Amino acid sequence: MLTPGDRFPEVNAFDFQDKFIHLLCFFLLAYLWAGVGKKRNLNDWNLKNWIIFLFLGFLPGVFLETGQLVIPNRSFDEYDLIINLLGGFLGILAYFKTPSILSLLH
Repeated sequence: MLTPGDRFPEVNAFDFQDKFIHLLCFFLLAYLWAGVGKKRNLNDWNLKNWIIFLFLGFLPGVFLETGQLVIPNRSFDEYDLIINLLGGFLGILAYFKTPSILSLLH
């Protein structure tokens, strides 16, 4: 996300492909970070868990989008930022709403 814009190949498979990629990346980031050393029960999360998740799940989306202001041929896009945050939110929601692989094996 911090690569100069002129280094990207021009691929236009479908409308809103850029937004879909942002959503998918931050969904996966948040989903994986939500599960690192944490229990799947939302009630077991304390303030420390939420602060760690905020720093590792949401703030990268803000920093990466803001960082594009100084990258050649890239620009800040508020819609990308919104999609990054939406992907993060959906990732953590999916983590708590989907069964764990361990519960599926039993």
